[in-house]
Amino acid sequence: MTMPSNRVVVGVDGSLNSDHALAWAADAAESRHVPLEVVLAWDATWVHMSEGIMAITDVDETFRRLAAFAQERIDSSIARVQEKHDLSGIDIIRTPVQGPVVPAVLEAAAGASMLVVGRRGVGRLGRLFMGSVSAGLVRQAHLPVTVIPDPERAEQQREAALDGAELDETPRIVVGVDGSAPSVAALRFAAEAAKRRHLPLHAVACWQFTTSGIPSESFGWVPPIEDFEERAGQQLDKALERAGIDLPEDQLVRKVLRASPGRGLLRSAAGAAWLVLGSRGVGGFERLLLGSVSAQLMEHAPCPVTIVRT
Repeated sequence: MTMPSNRVVVGVDGSLNSDHALAWAADAAESRHVPLEVVLAWDATWVHMSEGIMAITDVDETFRRLAAFAQERIDSSIARVQEKHDLSGIDIIRTPVQGPVVPAVLEAAAGASMLVVGRRGVGRLGRLFMGSVSAGLVRQAHLPVTVIPDPERAEQQREAALDGAELDETPRIVVGVDGSAPSVAALRFAAEAAKRRHLPLHAVACWQFTTSGIPSESFGWVPPIEDFEERAGQQLDKALERAGIDLPEDQLVRKVLRASPGRGLLRSAAGAAWLVLGSRGVGGFERLLLGSVSAQLMEHAPCPVTIVRT
């Protein structure tokens, strides 16, 4: 079966968090007017999940029953989400796939416009965003990957992200910008999402002395703080121009923060509907998906986080 290229794919595993991811992905598919593909990866280790299957001695029959069991779990996930969300207007494709989670899900998602996965789940998907597997997923994917947080921890994570600052409850999409090509791609992605969802877009540039460097025109002297902020603002303006953002003036908010990318974006994401990032950047963003900053944002952001590939 040939899958439509313009679709949203969501990985599920039957957990509460994956149900939340499924509901979010359904909203994304509906806003884009595209099909939603629900993918569940299974393999032989699932035998222990059913006594009836464990009792089967024929290998072919065992795998047939496992595939049917995976299909049932997809149907159950959709049914649970359907109880709280109207999915009737969405074309839903059900896809159980055999194999290790990351390569199987990535293969199923090939050509899609976005892949959505819950931050935590059960079984094999439960480890999807806990270490090297999550890094492998983001690095290997050739499409935007969105990580949905655990709704039960949202309030706690929001308070931690604020770190004492006042909460901005304005529904909005936040995008991290550092002037790199990936961050420009993230800007375009976020602007399109803001336009579809009729939400303000907050374009956030973070700077600090340790990553900004001293301007060559300062001849070795450390310039005033205002000069660093001005330069970060100029990079933001150039990125906005390169991205060709055509949002109304009152829908685009430009922010320059003196903070590390991790702390600045976490605080900006508190109360936001969505955080969008480029796959890698410069300065403070160059380690975004390679170390502590990525782990901090994907693990602790209180809202969905999308990594945009270039």
